[in-house]
Parts: sequence; structure tokens; C-alpha cells
Amino acid sequence: MTVIARLYVIRHGETEWNRARIIQGQADSQLNDLGETQAAMTGEALKAIHFDKAFTSDLSRASKTAEIILQHHPDVILVKDQALREREPRDQRTQVNLPLNPSKPWSSDPSGGIIARLFHTSHHLADNPDGRCRNILVTSHGWLIKSFFKFMTATGVLECTEDLLGASPRIPNASLSVVKYSTIGSGSEQRIESTVVQYGDASHLTGTQILQDNADMDALKS
Repeated sequence: MTVIARLYVIRHGETEWNRARIIQGQADSQLNDLGETQAAMTGEALKAIHFDKAFTSDLSRASKTAEIILQHHPDVILVKDQALREREPRDQRTQVNLPLNPSKPWSSDPSGGIIARLFHTSHHLADNPDGRCRNILVTSHGWLIKSFFKFMTATGVLECTEDLLGASPRIPNASLSVVKYSTIGSGSEQRIESTVVQYGDASHLTGTQILQDNADMDALKS
């Protein structure tokens, strides 16, 4: 087994709207002082990681989180993408249980195509002909992160234990989730295994106050 890529997915730091339990959706709320501290602590925890690429929601709370983390990685270009924004509660669709196509596990994507984009992005990252492990940073929002992991584990694209997914159901601010991509087998039998090794982990934020509520996730709960 050879590790060929790791995907580091981080929720943005705290905002005053988080603190007040106000639904943010795609409103462009800013990090508060604690949120900036959380982002700095996350950056400190990840400063030894050599990131190859970085993607973020274009909303300020996520992009500022990424910018603070990347202060330790000044050569990494940060790509802002609207597709990584939080969902708007008014845009929530009724989930349809479509039959799963194994070659297109996102065919019943409840996010309206966003999860599919994350899937494609993460798997392209695992393409490393020089054999060097790729490390990719993504900063986004609670509901989108939870939906990505829930959907991809339910469809078998990502391997993850129920205990790990259940340990952090709220996805705390500035928490870290990590997917490890490994090659299994060789030659024509070689395949890529994608395993969730961390989910909603806020252990690097020890000593700070961590909100257990998420108004957006409650509003978008399916």
C-alpha cells in the first residue's frame, strides 16, 4: 500500500453569526476574533504539511480561514470557488432516492452537483505519476462538508467507520477532516482506496471555546 494523496478539509473559523446561532447560508459573514485564532491554530497544526494545491469557498469566512492557514505556505496559490459555498436553506431540495450507478456514485447527489465536483477534484488529486504524495487543502462550510462525507461513505466511494462519522456530528468551526488515498495491488489489479482518517477533529483547538451548535446544518437537515 502506497499513500499517494491526502485531502485536508477544514470548516471555516467562528463568526459572530455562528455565536448568535444565526443562519448564514451564503451571506458573507466575517470571522470574529476567536475565528481568526482558530484558523491560526489550525495553520500551526498543519504547518509541516507540504500543500500542493488549495481550494476555498469564495465567502469571506472560509477564504480568510484558508489565507491564515496558508501563511505557513506562501508559495501555494489559493483558488476561490463558488461551488464550495454553503447551501442556502431556501434552496434545499427534497432528496430523491435515485438508483445508484456504480460508475457515477454522485448520480443521486443531494447537493445539486456540488458533491460531484468535490468528488472529481479529490480524485484528480490522486493522479501523481511521479509517485510523490499530494496534499490538498480545502476550506468550506459545515453542511457541505458533512454532506460530502456522508454521501461518499454511503455510496462506498470513501471508507469510514460509523464510529468516526458519529464522533463529530456537528463539524465544529475550524475542525479538520482528512481523506487518505492509497494504491492497492499492482499492474492491472491496482486500485485506489480512499479512507477517512479524521473527521470533524478539533483536537488542535484545545484551550478555545468550541460551539456545539450549527444553525445552518439544522436548517438544512434532511
